[in-house]
Amino acid sequence: MDLKGFDSVKRYLKQIVIILILITVISTPVLAQKPPMMPIDELKRGQTGYAKTVFEGTKVESFPIEIINVVDGQTIDSDLILIKASGEKIERSGGVASGMSGSPVYIDDKLIGAISYKWENADHNFALVTPIMDMMNINKNNQLSLLDSIKAVNTPIMIGGLSGRSFDRLKKSLNIDNSRFVSTSSVSKKTAADFKLEAGSAVAVQLVRGDVSVASIGTVTMIDNTEVYAFGHPFMNKGATNYLMSGANIDAIIPSRSQPFKIGSPLDKLLGIIESDRNAGILGRLNKFPNIIPLTVSVNNSYLNESNVVRTQIINDEKMLNELGSNIILQSIDSTLDRIGYGTSKVKISIMGSNLPKGKIVRENMYYSSNDIAVSSLNDFYRMMDLITRNAFKDINIFDIKVDVNIDKSHDVALIQEAEVLNEEIYPGSELKINVVLRPYRSDSISREVFIEIPEDINIGMATLAISAGYGAIPGGRETSEDEGNDLNHTVIEGYKSFDDMIKDYVEAPMNNELSLQVYPSFISREKIPNVENNLEEQQPKEEQKDMPEEDTEQPKPKETEKDPEIKKQVYTDYVLEGNLTLDFEVKSIPNNNGEENIPEDKKE
Repeated sequence: MDLKGFDSVKRYLKQIVIILILITVISTPVLAQKPPMMPIDELKRGQTGYAKTVFEGTKVESFPIEIINVVDGQTIDSDLILIKASGEKIERSGGVASGMSGSPVYIDDKLIGAISYKWENADHNFALVTPIMDMMNINKNNQLSLLDSIKAVNTPIMIGGLSGRSFDRLKKSLNIDNSRFVSTSSVSKKTAADFKLEAGSAVAVQLVRGDVSVASIGTVTMIDNTEVYAFGHPFMNKGATNYLMSGANIDAIIPSRSQPFKIGSPLDKLLGIIESDRNAGILGRLNKFPNIIPLTVSVNNSYLNESNVVRTQIINDEKMLNELGSNIILQSIDSTLDRIGYGTSKVKISIMGSNLPKGKIVRENMYYSSNDIAVSSLNDFYRMMDLITRNAFKDINIFDIKVDVNIDKSHDVALIQEAEVLNEEIYPGSELKINVVLRPYRSDSISREVFIEIPEDINIGMATLAISAGYGAIPGGRETSEDEGNDLNHTVIEGYKSFDDMIKDYVEAPMNNELSLQVYPSFISREKIPNVENNLEEQQPKEEQKDMPEEDTEQPKPKETEKDPEIKKQVYTDYVLEGNLTLDFEVKSIPNNNGEENIPEDKKE
């Protein structure tokens, strides 16, 4: 063995390891350590210090503060620190502004807490501070039962990419107490390349990012290694969360009599996840990223020959997914149409995720509205999201959502006006032919010949054919009101025993532009239904019947009889259909060689 060669290989490998270690050390950022802290019992009235926040851009600046008192007693379970802010920057902005919540406050260069609350209709220079010790115990569910007159220095909700009614609808659905909703750009035009997250930095908590942005902007209180403490009060108070975290750029602070507020937008680079949202503030974690759901909406306006594609990422939150997604779709349609009014749309929704049948479900449908085609086009999205997010069977982890909408400025709607059976005689196994008359909107009637197969084992006698618009097969299949809630799925879910069966029936349900044909055959009279109990007795020998258990003793249950398969068919049309009607017809027995009807005993009425 060549030991000299072996030693040279060892030295080479050692050099490689040293180089890799040096590269790792150089490239790894130095994580911030928590600063010295001062407990609340060491504070004294009249002490002066400073706080940090961003007044414009991403630069952290300080401003003077003075300790006024420690507020305790009554219904406040945790003490808060009353301070007065001052200085040129504060005076220019009109006092402590919405968006400054989380701003760290220091006495003798020791962190005492975060600006978090204030009194309504009071001097905006006064604010309350959540002690840092309470914030560090954020996951221990500590309670802050506040006086009614005390309100959080709320973080403004910045919404970019939504306007008009989609903005108003989302504002109403989020229902965040006392928050100011501000229209802004979806993402800051400034790059995050030189951004450094530190105490006092503006931080964005994002619910949606991309072409549409929904984010709350506040201030970082403290960074401890990978943990980021901010706000000093709850955002939505949801406990464990899955929010996106990024830096933010502040455009300006707007003075206001009610409360000054910051306006800004998130930076493009994600920093991590907000994993806790509780009374004492929010807790983020750097370099750990949440599960997100890509939502892509493609809208084509055939009338104007215009199209639009909106790409977003939504937080994976079942309780907010429907409202966030539906308003993004509504905005995408409104922006492409540039109007609110009548029209016809074709909508295709594709959803990929774990625990979905074959990993993907697709639903296509056609809609007509005489007054608001954009809102009507949301119907299936509402229902599919409710079926998935509110199902009682299993967790569904959605990977991707795609919505394709094609809208035309047309009245492609028709009424089912009349129908007649064309067959002279109808026998088991034959084809039932029907002429259906449709009346399109403000046009002449048109006839459509359709057929449906009659099973060979159908009961002999009178039967009924029901002809209905496709949406009649889906409870609530109608125009969706703009103010309608999201409880549309309750009647759909009722009676199902598995998620797959529920989704399968919904996806395969008739479309709004399909004729739904269903035959209801004649049924055997009750007198001819075998008596289960009597049959059981007849099967026992007479001598064994004496030993049969008493009536109150549990007996074997008879097997459930299988339901006959439904006789139904869907017929595609070019119109969204309205109306329904029924026809009665007679199923006759196939004649024998003598010309007489051959009616089996079990098929007679």
